[in-house]
Amino acid sequence: MSAPQARPGRILAGPFSRYLLLRGGTAAATLLAGVCQTYTFARVLDPHLFSLFIVVGNLGLSLWLFDLGIAKVLYVSLRQRFLAGKLAGDPVAAQATGVVALYSGLVATGSLACLILMPLAASATPRAGAEFALFFCYSALNLVWFTLRNVSSAIDQFLYFETLEAARRFGHLGLMFCLLVAMPFPVFLVLSNLVWAVLLVLACHRLARRGALDADLSRAPRALTAFFRGHRRTLLASGGYAAGEMYVYNFPSVLVPAVHGLGAPTIIFDTAFKIFRGATVLFSAVCDVLVPRQTRAHAAGEVAALRRATGLALALAAVPALGLCGLLPLAGDQVYRLLLGPAATMPPAITPILVVLILANLVQTVSNFLLVHTGCFALIARAAGVVAALMTVVVVADALLAPGILGFATLYMLAYGVSALIYAGLALARPLRAMAPRVAEGPRP
Repeated sequence: MSAPQARPGRILAGPFSRYLLLRGGTAAATLLAGVCQTYTFARVLDPHLFSLFIVVGNLGLSLWLFDLGIAKVLYVSLRQRFLAGKLAGDPVAAQATGVVALYSGLVATGSLACLILMPLAASATPRAGAEFALFFCYSALNLVWFTLRNVSSAIDQFLYFETLEAARRFGHLGLMFCLLVAMPFPVFLVLSNLVWAVLLVLACHRLARRGALDADLSRAPRALTAFFRGHRRTLLASGGYAAGEMYVYNFPSVLVPAVHGLGAPTIIFDTAFKIFRGATVLFSAVCDVLVPRQTRAHAAGEVAALRRATGLALALAAVPALGLCGLLPLAGDQVYRLLLGPAATMPPAITPILVVLILANLVQTVSNFLLVHTGCFALIARAAGVVAALMTVVVVADALLAPGILGFATLYMLAYGVSALIYAGLALARPLRAMAPRVAEGPRP
């Protein structure tokens, strides 16, 4: 029997309203943390050391490339069993533990490599090598945390996890403030990783008690092998989609300096791109809130409830989108001057391009969240291939026609707008139209 439909006025009642506030607060803290880290490190480190820590931090964050959608496949598998009431004793818990252990091992290996290699590469002292290793760990643990976020959401522990996320964000922001005032840099690194350790232990303990993680680590290697073998096709599709997304969002950082040169063109596009991608953080925060309701409706075959939840996600995410789109034409010049100072002048024509990109980003984020969390991996993998081909046309056109930085931004805007329409069309044609298909592709582990 299908679950009773929720009343429209109560769709965000109870924990969902609290989750929306928490998730919105942590999204704002995420944006603030990036600015605060740059501001603080620029004032407590000399420029050469600052640049080295930027490299190490980027290497740590790049570990995310190793996920390639694995966490989302794990989410769908866990969510299917949780909603069916079959999570207790299911091998998927050992598989989740295996993924968390694998990613923790990657972080530990990368930290050890920094400890050994950075002093050799940068002619630094062993103490500096330890600092590089600690900062790598501080940055790379986001991969483990991302996996735990998905596991928590799959079993409706989103409120508990987001409370931990708020503690992490504001705890790290507080330590950055202390670093700016008087705290020694090594102490900051040790305490920042200690915050990580405490929160990771709390999250894993909670998930193990709820049956989403297996406390017996000895079962993890075999379970992890079974996970990769049993979900091979789904993982390949998810990896193809993730690779396509990485290409779409990262090729401009290589193409613009290579084709248009360093200096003003690179600064102009990078600034616009940061605003565009920063909006994704806000949209994703809103979508996270509605994912539990969307997946529950999808599993129950309640298409009307799924449409209401998705429509609400679009409406709530439209609030910051319309706010940004209203702010930029009215006060864009002041915003750009505040961000760039005398480094470069943003041309007025970049603002309408940015407005279109933000609106397309809104549509694509809502659509992609729905498609990913309802397990349409093969579908979005094919779409990602089409979008990557479209962006390759933009690369070739920019290289051959040399339209200037505004011309490239326009081409990118058009291609990205088409990609948003593709994903929106897929969402309308599949999960928002049909009764629930199988949640996950591939055999049961």
